[in-house]
Amino acid sequence: MAHDFDIRYDRRLTPEFLAHFCPGGFASSLATITKSGLYPLDLRTRRDAKSGAEHVTLYTGLTAVLQVLSSKNGTIRLAAHSTHQKQGTFDKAWQAARTVEDWTTLWPEVELYLERVIPAASQSHGRTEGAVQAAIGSYRDDARIVLDREVTPSFRDAKLKKQVMDECRDPILAALKAADLGFSGMPKPLGNECDALAISSDGTLEAIEVKPLRGGSIAWVAAQALMYSRLLATWVEYVADEPDQVPGRVLREMAEQRAAMGLAPRAVPTLPDRPTVIPVVAVQRGASPTMVSRMLAVRDALAASEHSFPRVKIFEVSLIGELIELDESRTATGKPRPLVTSWAARHNAAGQEWKARTPTLPDEARGPGTVKNRAGKQVDVDYALPREHALLNLLPEVRATGLEIFSALEIPWNQGRDGQPSPHLRSSQVQCVNALAQMIKDPDRIEAAFGSVLDIAAVRDLGKVHPSESGRFLTFEYIGPTDKDYLSEGRKGKRTRGSQCTSIDAAFPYRTSAGVDELALVEWKFTETYPSADHGADRKLKERTKRYGHLLEDPDSPIDVGDVEIGDLFHEPSTSSSVSSCSRGSSRPTRTWRRSGSESCTSCPRRTSRTSGRTAHRRSHRWATTSARRGSDCCVDRTGS
Repeated sequence: MAHDFDIRYDRRLTPEFLAHFCPGGFASSLATITKSGLYPLDLRTRRDAKSGAEHVTLYTGLTAVLQVLSSKNGTIRLAAHSTHQKQGTFDKAWQAARTVEDWTTLWPEVELYLERVIPAASQSHGRTEGAVQAAIGSYRDDARIVLDREVTPSFRDAKLKKQVMDECRDPILAALKAADLGFSGMPKPLGNECDALAISSDGTLEAIEVKPLRGGSIAWVAAQALMYSRLLATWVEYVADEPDQVPGRVLREMAEQRAAMGLAPRAVPTLPDRPTVIPVVAVQRGASPTMVSRMLAVRDALAASEHSFPRVKIFEVSLIGELIELDESRTATGKPRPLVTSWAARHNAAGQEWKARTPTLPDEARGPGTVKNRAGKQVDVDYALPREHALLNLLPEVRATGLEIFSALEIPWNQGRDGQPSPHLRSSQVQCVNALAQMIKDPDRIEAAFGSVLDIAAVRDLGKVHPSESGRFLTFEYIGPTDKDYLSEGRKGKRTRGSQCTSIDAAFPYRTSAGVDELALVEWKFTETYPSADHGADRKLKERTKRYGHLLEDPDSPIDVGDVEIGDLFHEPSTSSSVSSCSRGSSRPTRTWRRSGSESCTSCPRRTSRTSGRTAHRRSHRWATTSARRGSDCCVDRTGS
């Protein structure tokens, strides 16, 4: 049989076959089972480049426990290895082709087979490399979409395959042979089946070599990853210019099909027609420092060779499938660092990296800074600026504006001194000013940032609400009219904005399309956590009830307290429920207030970070464009004004 291609990689399913595995399809439970995370499962699509035959495989570790195969006439049959058939009581009658209607009736029995076989197969095939591969395939983050596993292109014939393999492999082995590595054991064969293929957020392809702890020596894994990348790069470069086979289109549509099954994010990174392929190594955490140093020696030898190989990226993979760059996972001596799990700890590390690399700081500002810890003690930390350089914690484009408004309104800076902001790189107050201060004089920014959640027909001058704010469209630490002490918080008849009284982090007035004047009250959170109970809550219950109780219970209160004890609201939230304790990119809870029977608050839109000037320096410890749902949490309450 003749074929009109030289090299091809394409595992897209036909729309008709794909529909069976999407919500509403008879086999959609396969994706649900895969996403459960209880076993090392992975669901992958397969399509033969020559015959066009297609099937979907459910893997447990490295073994296929179920294959769903399509026939040209639209009928479907199942297959499984004899060992799994015996372990799970697979009905051999399922190997005969049947209609979709038949399978809709029979599928509950197939699910029972999976209930029996998956635990057994996990014990026998899901403990080493298979477990790591499944974890990588199921883990979701913003950095990559793991598209496929056990990846190898198809070739026109065996002769062409050997030619391409030799061209990809021989320069790698020659470079290793010429290198003075100081240890032996260089592999002679290099495989052609890439463990995993991912689309990176920057639109490149990652050819990933996965190595578990008990999977043999890791010293040479960089060579294997390089082999995979060269092989896939050959496909990208030399595949025919058929519109349907352009690599970027094939990969994008494969990702879209995984998203349709619920196995990948719907937002697919932009891919060029012929993307760059990057070699990547994912080593399970726990390898010895000696083996890590050998692995790095091989990587560096390949990068320094005369062949101009791309530098292999090396990650360690955690138990949940997260890829952690080796520099973050290990110290310079090769010893493992503890996993960073909290959002605050991640930003501490990111702040230190920013201090070391940014050109916006003078060298004398890169040292430790002094902050107050939870115990109230002054401590030196690397995630703060030296006190004398605290001013640099404000971005250049908001520095003068922020200092001017805080000075004019006599607002103290939290942990600041002498009219300067806190040197702490995670200061929520500083983050709020950095993100929003440009809006003080620019109403268009306010509408662009909040217009998707508020009915803003026009942003109003704050002077219409309070004369002292005239000329501003947004303000900070707002406490309302100074002559009205709503909560009896004043000391000697005076309240100080931002200190010892209820202050709104930011506020701005606007008019709705119906002509109603409203005031938006913005609550800003960045990395705050509440790790322990509020032990002073009971002692302050009487005072707080007197201050807040009548307002909370008022029929016009924006907070519905019908089903809660008032005193329960006077405790800080625990870490488990805090909106600022989430990590790994999980969606943050949305706060809502009740007013006249309608919800009037939602999380701040993602593009807030883009309209606030925060991306100018790409400071990763701050409002990066991809961090709005993971980092600063901004809630807006609408109040008539």
